[in-house]
Amino acid sequence: MEEYLHHILEEISPYLVLLFMFISAYALRRISVPAIVAFMLVGFLAKFFVEPESMEKFEIFKHAGIILLFFFIGLEYSFEKLRNMLGAWKTGTVDFIFNFVPPFILAYLFGFDLISALIIASVFYPSSTSIIAKLLMDYKRIASPEAELLIGILIFEDLVAILLLSLIIPLKEAGKVEPMLLPISFIKVALALFFFWVLHRFVIPKITRWLDSLSEEETFIFFTLGIVLTVGSLFHSIGISEALGAFLLGVIVPETKVLDSIEKQLSDLKELSMGLFFFFFAYETELTLPREVVFLIILFILGIILKIVSTYVAAYLMGLKKKTRLRASLSFVPRGEFSVIMTSFEPSIKSISIPFIFGTAVLGSILFVVAPKIADIIYPPKKKKKKRKVKRPRKAYLKSPQAFSEHSPGLRSEK
Repeated sequence: MEEYLHHILEEISPYLVLLFMFISAYALRRISVPAIVAFMLVGFLAKFFVEPESMEKFEIFKHAGIILLFFFIGLEYSFEKLRNMLGAWKTGTVDFIFNFVPPFILAYLFGFDLISALIIASVFYPSSTSIIAKLLMDYKRIASPEAELLIGILIFEDLVAILLLSLIIPLKEAGKVEPMLLPISFIKVALALFFFWVLHRFVIPKITRWLDSLSEEETFIFFTLGIVLTVGSLFHSIGISEALGAFLLGVIVPETKVLDSIEKQLSDLKELSMGLFFFFFAYETELTLPREVVFLIILFILGIILKIVSTYVAAYLMGLKKKTRLRASLSFVPRGEFSVIMTSFEPSIKSISIPFIFGTAVLGSILFVVAPKIADIIYPPKKKKKKRKVKRPRKAYLKSPQAFSEHSPGLRSEK
């Protein structure tokens, strides 16, 4: 009987995982903890109860998660919008210099090789787009003065993260830094950009009507998913990041009916795939204390301080007021999905990156919530000056004839 119950539990355990992912995300959302943290917590706990063989049926979602995420990021852009993004280079560059260069140098000084140091810096650098965007919506700060700054830097980070992935993947596959590898990678990326620009400029306008009619088919999801995963896998097979391929594919999707159909049919699948990606990230991680505890502590402290300082400087360059600068800088600490994706390319640094991502995601979410209160304490709202009351003459005085004689000489002369 016991063996029979064990067999049943083994059969249903992977599906119970999905239920627990929902329950944990729903519960932790009440205390402003992002869903990404909930999914990874379930992944850590599932290691003790769910056999790896049982989770193999969800492997496809783990691989599709990154591709679908970057495809949806691409849907938010066009080549024209990417060209306009050059206007945000100042704030984005400040964020990159403050949050990429120091951890890269620090990791190298602590004995990590160049590739590992590059990945650690890539984990350290980007704030979480999903966490910050969600918090901006939940706490009704999407229309605040600092929202434009934060969203602009997030977009810049997204683009840089894609380029970093295009650099990291061939370096990891080569296993070492070769002098010719970097120029070859940049040439491949440039050719990919040119190829998709040609499609956008000359091919897509001619087939837009056909795509719109195709998007009305009930089975359109198979076509879209097949194209997205094929392009992502093809890019990976020729030594370019699948994220870049999926992103560029999203960029060339015309802003017509086909865009609405794709977002409607694939958005839920994207959420499922990304949730399982974060789950597998934690599920496949060995729970060990990092040997470089001092490095982790320094990394965590710097991860908070440098994000706050760099965002404050970026807000200053944008011309925001002191109070808005402080509120913005305290709201940009959380790391999330991109840091997890970067870590997945170097399992040996998981013992460092996971506590860092967890800590900054939780503490950063709390700082986001209390940022307006802290800003009000340091820069209290100015009290409105009370208007001075105008002294009115007494009623008895107005009734007297003398009132007209003193204040209305014209009336007095007529009389």
